[in-house]
Amino acid sequence: MPVSTEVVRGFGLSKTLSEESCLKISAAAVPITFRAGEVFFQQGEDFSALHLVQTGHVKLFRQSGEKIQILAVEHGGGTFGAETLFAHTPCPCTAQALTAGSALMIPADTLMALLDSQPDFMMIFLEVISQKLRQFTNLVHSLAFRDVPTRLAEVLLQQEWMETSKGITIPRILSQQDLAANVGTAREVVYRTLKKFEQDGLIRILPHEYIVLDAGRLLRLADQES
Repeated sequence: MPVSTEVVRGFGLSKTLSEESCLKISAAAVPITFRAGEVFFQQGEDFSALHLVQTGHVKLFRQSGEKIQILAVEHGGGTFGAETLFAHTPCPCTAQALTAGSALMIPADTLMALLDSQPDFMMIFLEVISQKLRQFTNLVHSLAFRDVPTRLAEVLLQQEWMETSKGITIPRILSQQDLAANVGTAREVVYRTLKKFEQDGLIRILPHEYIVLDAGRLLRLADQES
């Protein structure tokens, strides 16, 4: 059953697509579901497909020996998997689901045909790649020039925020080990830094979520340079 054009247009970058392009993408996209822990592709493999995340969370990471660096966490509206399409080089990272969810998948051959035939889709695709480049460049900047509290605040702000009866909450999708792999430090350092955030009145740590107590201070911390 083809994906509806409304679903395709639900992705922010797809709103400027022509009706023809939207219809062709709808016909080409394959709906998939995934479970927590599922690996979509591994670092060093050939590019296989573009994924458009509808629900759930997917982490992208590089590994060298026992050391892991999380590059990004994608959730609803995010994309992954197309970074090396034109370069014909192996995937630079592994993509693994943090939670169960759903996505649209466009296989590599189909994606290339769409890009060749639909110039407006090509422009949107290039914008997606540019966003990824900025995202990874910002990560390099943070790792090189910012301290652990600043980087941890930044990572927390990049997660999905939810308005609940408790206030602004951040679901604890990432374990402390995942946060450490994202921030580029040890899990024990992340634990101590989160506790310091709590003592300073920035957040409250609950078993399944963080409650944001002072969003303004958290934002200012995330923006500062070391």
